Amino acid sequence: MLARMSTNEPPTGPDPETPDGPVPPPPPPPPSYGGTSYPPPPPGDASGGGYPPPPGGPSGYGAGGYPPPPPGGSGFIEPFSPTDAIGYGWRKFSANAGQWIIAGLAIFAVSVIFGLFSFLVQPDIDANETNPFAGFNFASIVVNLLSTLATYVISAFIYRGALDETEGRPFSLADTFSRVPVGPVILTSLLVSIGITIGLVLCVLPGIIFAFLSYFALLFVVDENQSPVDAITSSVKLVSANLGQALLLALLSFVIVLIGACLCGLGLLVAYPVVTIATAYAYKKFRDQPVAA
Repeated sequence: MLARMSTNEPPTGPDPETPDGPVPPPPPPPPSYGGTSYPPPPPGDASGGGYPPPPGGPSGYGAGGYPPPPPGGSGFIEPFSPTDAIGYGWRKFSANAGQWIIAGLAIFAVSVIFGLFSFLVQPDIDANETNPFAGFNFASIVVNLLSTLATYVISAFIYRGALDETEGRPFSLADTFSRVPVGPVILTSLLVSIGITIGLVLCVLPGIIFAFLSYFALLFVVDENQSPVDAITSSVKLVSANLGQALLLALLSFVIVLIGACLCGLGLLVAYPVVTIATAYAYKKFRDQPVAA
């Protein structure tokens, strides 16, 4: 009986493989220095970090590991070049040549009509006349003034189209009629014409200088609807701040227009629009404004 119990019943007492008493927990791992093991971040945002990520991403940099660009763009402004301005004018003219040729024809027609009127009212001059003002009378002065003002007004419409090109809108002469303040344009043109005339009468050079400094006056009127005096003042400041580049552009534009005039006048149908668009391009660039490609 005792032998049967000793063979069939499990032995009593502690398991020889299990020690007596509770088993202590394993010791924590030693801290790691210089390796890749770091303490976990405190609980916080959904990304698992307890602190806000630095600007540009978790690493503090943008894509590719480079610092993020400053707000508002890349921060790089392409330097102005007169030749780039003329090239820009040519590309925009070529892409919309029909409308620009119509505008050139309008300028050409005004010049021919007023030139004819000026010839008809021109007083006869004696070959021995020494008075420099003998070739002018009241009628010829009025005709010349009206011719200048008409040219300026049409130029304002064309400037509006040139600004449209720099802003990514193709030029359409009909679309500019309601977007040009004709009154301020006429007053600005009148003031510029008077200033140039006085300067030419005084010593020629002051008139040329004033014409150069008022280079962008009509653009300020057309683009920002500035008053005539403010527009002339803004033009003087803008040209003075970019004197060298503006002078190079003016000289290059003069050469292009002169070449166009030498080609039986028909070259002006191309030269004048190209120079006008280049002027609008310079106006935008000098003011650090974006220009449409």
